[in-house]
Amino acid sequence: MITPSQKQEIARLLTQERNALGSWHKVATKVGVNVATVSLNMQHEAHHERVSDNMWVKVAARLGYKLTDTLWTLVETTNTRYMTKYLADAQQQSMFLAVSHKAGQGKSASIELYRASDETGAVFTLECEESWSHKLFLSKLCQTLGVDASGCSTSAMTDMIVEFFKRKATESQPLLILDEANKLKPASLRLIIPLYNKLKGDIGLVIVGADDLEKHIKAGVRRNVRGYDELDSRLGRKFMHLIGATEKDVRAICAANGITDEAVQEELWLAMNPHQVLVGKTYMPLVQEDLRRLERLILDRRLKTARA
Repeated sequence: MITPSQKQEIARLLTQERNALGSWHKVATKVGVNVATVSLNMQHEAHHERVSDNMWVKVAARLGYKLTDTLWTLVETTNTRYMTKYLADAQQQSMFLAVSHKAGQGKSASIELYRASDETGAVFTLECEESWSHKLFLSKLCQTLGVDASGCSTSAMTDMIVEFFKRKATESQPLLILDEANKLKPASLRLIIPLYNKLKGDIGLVIVGADDLEKHIKAGVRRNVRGYDELDSRLGRKFMHLIGATEKDVRAICAANGITDEAVQEELWLAMNPHQVLVGKTYMPLVQEDLRRLERLILDRRLKTARA
């Protein structure tokens, strides 16, 4: 059952999308429902009951809005600050960047926080999937932008994506973030080349993935795989990396998620086997490198406490 407050939040997010995409028609394309549903029924509280719960769930999912309470609070960490800097630099300077680092480092959470803080409607994100063909990838990207690409060729979809960002660049500084980019097929990664050629100076683009993203692209350059040297060049031949979670970060995450006892925080910190990492020529303070494991430890401790 969708609560009234959840419906109000979905309506607010739809308005935010309207400002970002430019029309209710594009919002409807993005969420996969008709225009009247998003622009009339979902926008007016008196009409909310006209929309089925299944429809609210579908729209929430397309907007990335979680209806279930995960009981987990995101916290700004060292990695979040690094990611925010990379994303902000790319957006403000219209740069093409790549972030490649181990899984479980908070990359996706940082993207979520960055997009949530955007008040200009200029940040667009797509979480990529391994099973996507190049055409499906382009179709998903068009849908994210509210562009109706039904029956279009890959070439036409590319042109429509470029046209969307060209228009958007006249009113704001757009940023496109492709998360889980290490899962993309070579043809999809090569899309960055025409986007750079046609949109350089108009948009920022950041591809984000696990550490195999950098390995894959650099290996493609060495093996002279078609387009990979051009791709690497347009990304500045440099991949950004993160640091890990410091003890201060871990304690802040613990406190925000119900573990306030300092002795328990210390116990969880040590359980993560903190170690030094080399950044450039400098060894950083002790860090741990798997926030997913930390989340599991915290949740397990909360369950244990609740049962006691």
